[in-house]
Amino acid sequence: MGLKALKKSASVYQEVYLTSRVDFSKYAFDPVGFIEKELGESLTDEQKCIANSVVCNRETNVQASHSVGKSHLSARIVLWWVCCKGEGAFAISTAPTKRQVHQILWGELRKIYDRHREKIGGERGETFIRLPGNARAIGFTSRHTSSDSFQGLHERSLLIVIDESSGVSEEIDAGAQACVTSAENRLLRVGNPIRNNTAFHRACLRSAIRIPSWSHPNVSWAYELCEDNIHRLKKEVQGWILDKNGEVKPEEEWLSEYRSKIPGAVSVRWIEEARTNYGENSAFWQTRVEAQFPVDDSDGIIPKSWLFEARARYDADVDYWEALAKQYPWRLGLDVGDGQDNHALAVWRGPVLYEVLIYSTQGDLLDTERAARIAMEKMRSLGGDSCIAVDNTGVGAGSLAALVSNGYMATACRFGGVAENSEQFVNRKAELYWQFRELLRKGEVAIAPLGEQEDYISIRFS
Repeated sequence: MGLKALKKSASVYQEVYLTSRVDFSKYAFDPVGFIEKELGESLTDEQKCIANSVVCNRETNVQASHSVGKSHLSARIVLWWVCCKGEGAFAISTAPTKRQVHQILWGELRKIYDRHREKIGGERGETFIRLPGNARAIGFTSRHTSSDSFQGLHERSLLIVIDESSGVSEEIDAGAQACVTSAENRLLRVGNPIRNNTAFHRACLRSAIRIPSWSHPNVSWAYELCEDNIHRLKKEVQGWILDKNGEVKPEEEWLSEYRSKIPGAVSVRWIEEARTNYGENSAFWQTRVEAQFPVDDSDGIIPKSWLFEARARYDADVDYWEALAKQYPWRLGLDVGDGQDNHALAVWRGPVLYEVLIYSTQGDLLDTERAARIAMEKMRSLGGDSCIAVDNTGVGAGSLAALVSNGYMATACRFGGVAENSEQFVNRKAELYWQFRELLRKGEVAIAPLGEQEDYISIRFS
């Protein structure tokens, strides 16, 4: 094709897609109107709140539970931006992995664009949209350790969407923030709140819109908030939705008006399976059902009454618990303080907790040595093949090294490290607390007289 023919073809193409495109400028500050009137879709109240926040605020942070349509909405907001914001409007989406970019958010974008291609005009690829007036959207996978992905991206009308934000590095988030500097720039972070101490976590602490599972129309009708602040199936719903084993019946057996309206989204069955498999106090439940960041300090999951019951269990049958305990060696646990908190030493024998010893720290360089010396003295007094586990995160590493070098049986236990069941628990500490909680709940452990330490335990777990 010659130069003249190319120019003629380009001119015809430009004229066709310019004239076939609807003028959406009246929705420049009304994403809800664009989505509902032009795309023909309805939004929940929470989704409307998110869309309107993008209009009004430089940054919008959304901590959402599992399968409540967060990427679905993000795709519509991207399309609203490039269709309605006028000449030069630029939208960028990014996520930690290729699958998250190409298949999730851009999978949604491709479907909704293709459905309305004739009135939107322009063209699209797998991860780009180009419209008249140089309006465009692109998606890419960010490298985890570099902010160069956003280098030089300074546009008058710029939207950056960070999907699956919990998995995005500090550097990438900082790079995105550096780009949204003008009055018409916006940053939308969306994700499951599965990790603390991340850029997403800190952003949500500043301000956030939370979308728990209960807000979704597939399940909102079935649940009520109970006195212990846990959502459970309404009693009248339980009667016809659960079978004789307490499991959720297949949806085809439900009344038709209650069946899931949005396929693939959160469901009653999924929530009840999460309740059974992980528990209402698990990190999985907190993050993926309640859309809350996990609580690292798990003290509050143990009711004080359960500790009193464990004490009473021992007193009710001392001979039984002593005979059971003697079948096991002594086991100790050491948490090393550093001046900000105390040293703590627990002494177990089988299912019986015998001591919880608290020692003040001085905040000097000798605290780790003192902690090791305390543990050595206790292990010598117990004799036998006693073994100690030490939280070797931070200052505890020095105490552990001292114990090992002096010939004591000592092992490392990283409280802040990965849990054995990482799907259910945010770290090893939360996992151990939950295991202790379950032993208390089932009546499988007892607490011997702790002397003055009983007051401390009562206060700490109240």
